[in-house]
Amino acid sequence: MAHAKWRTEPDHATTTWPAGVPFIVGNEACERFSFYGMRSILQVHLTMLFATEGLAQKAAEESAQGVVHLFFAGVYAFPMIGAIVADRLVGKYATIFWLSLVYCAGHGVLAMADDTLAGMYVGLALIAVGSGGIKPCVSANVGDQFGRGNWHLLRRIYQIFYFTINFGSFFASLLIPVVKAKWGASVAFAIPGILMGIATIIFWLGRHTYAHPPAKPGGRLGLLDTASSALIFMSVGSLFFTAHAAPWLQAVAAAGCLAAGLALFAVRQSQSPDDGFLAVLLFSVRAWFTRSAPAPAPASAPAPAPASFWSPARARFGPEAVEGTIAVLRVLSIFALVSVFWALFDQKASSWVRQAGRMDLAFDLPLVGAFKILPSQMMAVNPALVMLLIPFTSFVLYPAIERLGFKMSPLRRMTIGMFISATSFVAVALIQSAIESSEAAGSSGSKIHVAWQLIPYALVTLGEVLVSVTGLEFAYTQAPKRMKSTIMGFWMLTVTAGNVIVAILSGLKSLDLVTFFWVFAGLMALAGALFGLRAAFYTTRDFTQ
Repeated sequence: MAHAKWRTEPDHATTTWPAGVPFIVGNEACERFSFYGMRSILQVHLTMLFATEGLAQKAAEESAQGVVHLFFAGVYAFPMIGAIVADRLVGKYATIFWLSLVYCAGHGVLAMADDTLAGMYVGLALIAVGSGGIKPCVSANVGDQFGRGNWHLLRRIYQIFYFTINFGSFFASLLIPVVKAKWGASVAFAIPGILMGIATIIFWLGRHTYAHPPAKPGGRLGLLDTASSALIFMSVGSLFFTAHAAPWLQAVAAAGCLAAGLALFAVRQSQSPDDGFLAVLLFSVRAWFTRSAPAPAPASAPAPAPASFWSPARARFGPEAVEGTIAVLRVLSIFALVSVFWALFDQKASSWVRQAGRMDLAFDLPLVGAFKILPSQMMAVNPALVMLLIPFTSFVLYPAIERLGFKMSPLRRMTIGMFISATSFVAVALIQSAIESSEAAGSSGSKIHVAWQLIPYALVTLGEVLVSVTGLEFAYTQAPKRMKSTIMGFWMLTVTAGNVIVAILSGLKSLDLVTFFWVFAGLMALAGALFGLRAAFYTTRDFTQ
């Protein structure tokens, strides 16, 4: 997809919006409609398929919830490989374009084979590769369009970006469950596929307006980088494909991927030594374990400066390469605790839908009349609130707080957001307790109305605005230029880790739903406290273009 006339850098003299932004934002709106439309019916549809396999309702719901969160985990694991392909081999534009076609194919499989679990698994796997692979590239690609002259607009574009995501999500969450109810799952899965096709066309139309930073090193070395890094990543990622295999087979697959990845990386280094993140880190680890004790200095000589873990790497690669690696590791120390937030947040599409299905879904509103919603449609509350809260926090809340003398730095916003998210699961646990008390009362007890879910939705959405919107901005600005897609890939891995936590706990039959919710409320409060402690000692550094 390379083109000799494409710009490789943004226009640093431009102080207004880059020309490619409308195409990127339009692409994102359609792509997010496609993803969230498919996602809005996934829990309900998989539950039905498991039930037709002979499982009882509760077991079918739990099995569907496990599959949903493993799918989410895959969607947010593949960004690491997509980021490596973009940064090292073919560039962001080509990665986004070709994997978008894989994404479209996944939607096509869901639409044509929606009535079988096997068809669902194949379609979801293709969507995980396509959607996951483009995620870090899209976020980094929009940042690549900004130079020194319009860098001050970067926070605003990520807010617009996130607003657009939720614009698409809102309408998808409202409409696709209705389409499924009226015309069946095949049509409901086909519409998101059509929107993904439109998203791909919009992105392609803007190709001449984008800045296209080239992949480095590209060519044969880039291929070796990609293959070795992907294999090293698959030493953990292989568990997605061996989840039901014997432990010894899982260990063999993981060890095989790691050994093959390290061997390929050694070949790459022998051809042309790299000074990237992996090269610097592996060299430093090897130097640390093979270091020899220094010879004793004469008594009259001054004491030598103590050698640090990074000293050999600084001597080998230079200070700039080492500082970039240190920057990545420092960002990862912040990212690690965000995974618990995603474990809570993504349950809107699973356990919260299960809860809504046991509530009174009927409304009777003035000027509207009586109507009944579907359990999946409650998810539309989240993007609707996001579209209200992003401008409110940006233009009202943050400036008001800062006028009081309290600076709302990115890490402070994220810390506050994590604690607010914990309270959302306190609320949903209390609602579940009321539901079960009502069900135990039988005919004498009335159903709890689904409107009560507005409370946890409001809390988790405010947490999302504080954590997720801020996290995108933080991830991009804290990444060295050559590692921006890679950092975005690590950010996505926090979502994977969170969904793996949910999938594991969903398989514990001893956990009833009330206890399940309380466990996550406690985990989030603990993660928020640890995050705040780490953030207090973190020094931010912006890496502009």
